[in-house]
Amino acid sequence: MQERNILNMNIDTENQRQLLPDDPPPTATAAEDFTRNFALSTPQDRAAEDDAPVLEEGSLPASIGDDDYYDEKISIGDEDEDDIDIRNEIKRLHSDDTTMKQSTSDREFTERDLAEDTFSFLIYANVCSPCFSCGIMVFLFQMAIYVVLANDIINVDNKKNPFGFPINVSIPVRISEVLAILISIIAQEDVRKAICLYRDGFDKGGLSTVFKGATLWKWTLSIVLRASQGFLGLVITFLLIMRSKSVLDLLLNFSAIEFVSMLDDVVFALASEGFLGRVVRKRSKAQSKQCYNTIHSSANLKAASVVTIAYFVILFTVFFAGWTYIFWKQEKGKYLCDEIFGQFGDDVLRMLGTISGLLYRQDLSFEKGIFGKRLSYTPKGGGALLAYCEGEKRWTLSQTDPCNWLAASSESVDFNVLKTASSPWVVRTPSQRVLPS
Repeated sequence: MQERNILNMNIDTENQRQLLPDDPPPTATAAEDFTRNFALSTPQDRAAEDDAPVLEEGSLPASIGDDDYYDEKISIGDEDEDDIDIRNEIKRLHSDDTTMKQSTSDREFTERDLAEDTFSFLIYANVCSPCFSCGIMVFLFQMAIYVVLANDIINVDNKKNPFGFPINVSIPVRISEVLAILISIIAQEDVRKAICLYRDGFDKGGLSTVFKGATLWKWTLSIVLRASQGFLGLVITFLLIMRSKSVLDLLLNFSAIEFVSMLDDVVFALASEGFLGRVVRKRSKAQSKQCYNTIHSSANLKAASVVTIAYFVILFTVFFAGWTYIFWKQEKGKYLCDEIFGQFGDDVLRMLGTISGLLYRQDLSFEKGIFGKRLSYTPKGGGALLAYCEGEKRWTLSQTDPCNWLAASSESVDFNVLKTASSPWVVRTPSQRVLPS
């Protein structure tokens, strides 16, 4: 081993002699001293040295992590204990500072995204752009449908029942009315989205930074149009629900108006699929992927909480107050005619001719005048009774008992006797024969 070291030393000294020709050649004593010092500075365990991996030319040692890096430096004695303590303290303070920034950010900011409907286009799109025009056109189309429906529902000439509510409805229909009103208020998304948008407030550093072109007046316009469309849709839905005479009619009316209220969402989905052009598709796709941060200090949190609570309280109160009022008027027969004119033929039964004339609705406080939850009619002088026989499910003309009748309508569950005028009636003769009238 010593001979190898001496050989290496001779090579080095030879190189030095080539570089520095003026220097005198090293003596044997100097070479021996250098070899001895070199041997003392190298590890004594030659087996470990022989087992160490040999790196090929151009290769690099395996990488280590930050912690391994610090440990490696400490193991070779480059840093003392004070340096190690200082470095660990710096790492701890840096970790605490990062955690503090994250918690502060979580407290001060909330990530929001715009609702995926055409009303969101109005917030940031240019006024003359296809997106802005799409939002306005959808709103106008929805309002036009509501106006047409309202014009068909309301009959100003009918002072007693301008909205065309039925005379009365059955218990299953009554239960369906309550459920449909609850669902319509809770599922009305446009009003709820408008309240949420108002709650977050308009932050110039958040919303307008992410969505270029967003301004305060556009943000306000989107809220107003969205809320007005939602409220009008709720009113039309309530009127259609209360006008329904059967459960099937109620469900059909409710489903139709819900589709109209969701038209802005449907058009946005079509725009995302490219059915409304490349420009609108690009903006709708970008909107779906973007979100913005809302600073709580700029949000109308207190006002929005009050508005949210007031929204549900007012709607539930108003709609169910209206339902109660309509229910009371239906039960009391307020939508019935006070008097009707009856014309009965006397070809089969001559006494029916004497009953023809005006028939007056029974007094509402007179419970005996209610048969099968339907009010009855009698002539002014009495002697006949036009009432409903619940056992046979038909309107009848009798003297005192509706089910012991002289003449009867076809089977019907209608609460209004006038609806049976278009269907055939039958007459019972003294021999108990039933003949058409």
